[in-house]
Amino acid sequence: MEGKGLRATLARVVAACATAGAVVARAPASTEGSPGPEAGAALRAATAWREQDALRPPANASWQLGAAVALHQGTLAVGPSHDWDLGRDHGGVRLYVERGDHFHDAGEVLHPSSDVHAFFGAALALHGETLAIGSPHDSTRGFQAGAVFMYERRASGWMLQQQLLRPQAMSDDLAGSAVAMDGQTLIIGVPKADALALDTGAAEVFERVDGAWSHVATLTAPQPCIGALFGLSVAVDGDTIFVGAPGDDALGPMAGRVHVFHRTTAGWTWQAAIGCPTGPRGWFGASVAAANGRAVVGAPRAARSPQPGAYVRGAAWMLARIDGVWQCGSMLTPDLPEHGDSLGCAAATDGSTVVLGATADSTRGRLAGCAYAFTQRPGGAWISQRLDPAAAEPRSLIGHGVAVDERWVAIGRLGDPEADPAAGEVDLFMRAPVPPRTPRPVPDAPPRAASR
Repeated sequence: MEGKGLRATLARVVAACATAGAVVARAPASTEGSPGPEAGAALRAATAWREQDALRPPANASWQLGAAVALHQGTLAVGPSHDWDLGRDHGGVRLYVERGDHFHDAGEVLHPSSDVHAFFGAALALHGETLAIGSPHDSTRGFQAGAVFMYERRASGWMLQQQLLRPQAMSDDLAGSAVAMDGQTLIIGVPKADALALDTGAAEVFERVDGAWSHVATLTAPQPCIGALFGLSVAVDGDTIFVGAPGDDALGPMAGRVHVFHRTTAGWTWQAAIGCPTGPRGWFGASVAAANGRAVVGAPRAARSPQPGAYVRGAAWMLARIDGVWQCGSMLTPDLPEHGDSLGCAAATDGSTVVLGATADSTRGRLAGCAYAFTQRPGGAWISQRLDPAAAEPRSLIGHGVAVDERWVAIGRLGDPEADPAAGEVDLFMRAPVPPRTPRPVPDAPPRAASR
């Protein structure tokens, strides 16, 4: 991909691009790594999700929807589309509220300084009445040093509370490329921070006390790697933080790793680094999500098969702590191995359902994309359902952003990166009750012949 499309792809890679290079090319799968023993554990599921809504701007609107989505307790936030040639945002963050079985437009939030070049809304986190908006191209503390804006919902609407900046901000840090929030804890990804080396990355931790957010820690890898992009994805669940570094090459070129930190009485301490089970070029950690004791890591370029010529890539792994050691557990892949290319480019979980984006899936047209929802059976096996929006077109890049909260799944699409502005859309799936399986009647046994 050349010109505009390549620039868009590379820009998203360094500004929280969960696609992690999957849209650049459908390269042949490498034989350097093969899936672990849990491959194929995801089985075809009975239909549990149905498409309910498709959110898109009205005709002649001055704004366009992007791919970033956040969903919590009946509120949906959607970031704007971005013009890659002009570096311009098309609108602000749109808010929607649930009423019955549908979501309704509740207005938008714009950059406080009306900066249309700040990439305002590139990343979103929503928890209760608090909304965190990442703006990695904000230049308050230096050219594209980045910032995060914190909003609170009031009776009159969403009100700006604070602008959060890195204590040691530098130009081109891209702080706010990823954000995650759980209760009173906020994590900001800074994938282009130069911690001892170029683009090693960092993550900033803020905690809210008496209504105000304060910086409490800067997280980095114990041994920073050049180009690791530590902080390209972040997640927090209670006292545990997960930070993705998909460019980390400690286990091979672009194998990627996820770092785990735990909150103690002494502060946030590093616990573990988990690498890609399939080896190099997996981009393990391009996405990470955690909630209610569960964590999942996406690797959109991980090899699924050791067979030469198998071009479909992408998988995700559930993380498990066994005997005090963090490691990869079940491997999640589509039930049809030729589907779901780039699975894991985006990830979300509410603790019971895991949703993964697959922007390079070409089942319904080249790079049309899709998403998959995974749930675990009581016996431990994971079952999957493909989430295919009705309006899927080539180069839609559906699944670039995903969110899930109990009965709703939101799927954002990036749109054609060569169209300025790209025509984005958010597709909403609602959990549908699965009808009980009707037992098949058992015919009466034939009468036994009388013995002579």
